[in-house]
Amino acid sequence: MTEPTPWTPTSRRTLGKAAVAATVAVGAVGAAVRLSQDDDPKLRPGGALALSADDGSDVAALETGLRLQERSSGVLQSEALPTSTYSMAAVTWARPEDRPEVLVRARRSDGWSDWTRLPVVEDRPDDDPAVRTGTAAWWFGPSDAVQVRLSRGPAPKGMRLVLLHPASRPDDELSPRTAARRSTGTPKAPRPDIRTRKQWGADESWRNGSPRTNRTIEQVHVHHTVSGNTYSRKETAALIRGMYRYHTKSLGWSDIGYNVLVDRFGRIWEGRAGGIAQPVRGAHTLGFNDTSMGVSVIGNFEQAAPTEAIIDALGALAAWKLDAYDRRPRGRTTVESTGSDKYAAGRMATLRVIDGHRDTNDTACPGSKLYARLDDVRDRAHRVIKASRAGRPVDEPEEPDVVGVVEPARVGGVAKPGKGLKVVKGRYDPDGARSSYQWLRDGDPIAGETAWRYRLGQADLGRRIAVQVTTRSGSRTPALEVTPARRVTSPVVLEVNARRTRGRVRAKIRLRSPEGIDREPTGTVTVSIGNRTEQVRVRDLGKPVWFGRGKKLAKSATSLVVRYDGDAAFRPAERTLDLPPTQR
Repeated sequence: MTEPTPWTPTSRRTLGKAAVAATVAVGAVGAAVRLSQDDDPKLRPGGALALSADDGSDVAALETGLRLQERSSGVLQSEALPTSTYSMAAVTWARPEDRPEVLVRARRSDGWSDWTRLPVVEDRPDDDPAVRTGTAAWWFGPSDAVQVRLSRGPAPKGMRLVLLHPASRPDDELSPRTAARRSTGTPKAPRPDIRTRKQWGADESWRNGSPRTNRTIEQVHVHHTVSGNTYSRKETAALIRGMYRYHTKSLGWSDIGYNVLVDRFGRIWEGRAGGIAQPVRGAHTLGFNDTSMGVSVIGNFEQAAPTEAIIDALGALAAWKLDAYDRRPRGRTTVESTGSDKYAAGRMATLRVIDGHRDTNDTACPGSKLYARLDDVRDRAHRVIKASRAGRPVDEPEEPDVVGVVEPARVGGVAKPGKGLKVVKGRYDPDGARSSYQWLRDGDPIAGETAWRYRLGQADLGRRIAVQVTTRSGSRTPALEVTPARRVTSPVVLEVNARRTRGRVRAKIRLRSPEGIDREPTGTVTVSIGNRTEQVRVRDLGKPVWFGRGKKLAKSATSLVVRYDGDAAFRPAERTLDLPPTQR
């Protein structure tokens, strides 16, 4: 048995330098932040944040300091920041006790995504409280701008934005499979097909220190990466490379946290280094890493239900790992905690042999929809072990016989009443697979709307519209996709009349919906001139807005700015009037 070898985490040596070298100064501009091109050499001409891969890898990255300013609604938000191409985004900070609610949106080829809440990463090493804390690295797909919002403050200290773009490689789509292996001597559950670190392209120079091994394996802890569900087969290897870079370079871990990963297509991937057959200690389940293996399914299973291919893969993997140590997949075990937020250090915990992360830590992981299927995983693992011990063939899952999503479908068009949305069909394996559609409003089917086009109406205003795409080919299991939702909004008509008389300004403002929209905007309008600002509720705009009734305005205060912040149904609008110094 290999004795644990201490290692020095990246955070204590490298992250301190990165915090200085990668911080971009930010200055307040109105209600957001602006990054000046003079602040950092990583900013390209035009002010875009530029990712780079200066370590010779093909994972481009950018980590930059970020300060947010309070908006009128009370949230903290950055302005929209243009970038070079990135596909993953995360936010990190210094103190693990901070738990901000971080939302990010990305600008893709079809426009801005909805605001996406990035869950805080609850997995971390047992023995290194000094590593940085952060959100999951969310997979948005190729994007060229980013915006960050905190719906619950205050902003944590040392806050940094992390952008990643792992480039695709020609062999990513192929990802050759390794042969399943059977034990010799006493019949044991066979090793399932596992793609190795070499096959997904791990840069071994990023690891820090030697792998540590456990004395035994008593449990399999099931997680989800909460990194999004829209990745394709071809993108999976790149996504894992990005996750590996984030864990080691941004969070300061010695390696990727999970021992094994399973993608949404049911394929199994080696995670942490040290030998997939060895009891390698991971950084996945605080307080219980020293007696377990951690497997994480790539995706967010609060949002999506796991496929049968995922359940089969988890069952086959758990059977192989647990049977090597004579554990019962449907049983329970009592283990000593080294300290978690549910079980104090030294406390004995009786847990399921195959459990979910939420059983040991205060977290929603592995998502309610995957957690509800853990009994099926246990049953699958039990059947594999029982058949193996009886010397019978095991119906081990091969490459899942499903329709593969090479490039996911998306929605194009303008999301406003009177306009149309359309499905931009994805690419599938095999070629020639046929798709059917069901349009959704706030997640519910819209009766009768099953064509590839959908015309938006009044009922859609302020609602989120998506489409469920079901793609079939012969007897294969259909591919089921739900596109990112598009919120339907309308422009507003903002009319401003103002008059300046002897240091006073009287402004009449009218805000209304355009012709054909029978709903009126709500929210607030901000009116400013010089260094004076007034906020007026939309419903109070029948009265004029005055400036200078008490202390007169300076002669230089000639630019009147009226800004509507928008609401769930109507887009922001702004008007600027240049007033002469005096009107009689």
